[in-house]
Amino acid sequence: MHGTVRSWDDESGWGVLVSPEVPGEVWAHFSAVRTPDPDAFASLDPGETVLFTWEEAEQDGYSYRALRVQQPGDPGTGWDDAEGEDDEEADVDALSDVRIEFDSDS
Repeated sequence: MHGTVRSWDDESGWGVLVSPEVPGEVWAHFSAVRTPDPDAFASLDPGETVLFTWEEAEQDGYSYRALRVQQPGDPGTGWDDAEGEDDEEADVDALSDVRIEFDSDS
């Protein structure tokens, strides 16, 4: 999804993202920021547009945490800029819940 960097602190290595599609501010750590060069310093600028995925999780006083963040148009990060989604399998765990009910033959 698309969002905006509300704040970023290079020294602390984290910041806050916002998007109308998330019901609150999203905490983002530098380790979630993807760059075309994996050795590059991961940093964001307040006010810039980003693509990101998130989860509901308590982190430093925020109810939501970014799982993956990238700047739109960055090549080689495996994201589709139009959708803001991975082209390949995400590197996060997934949860599912299954309920099976059998019909009674009696």
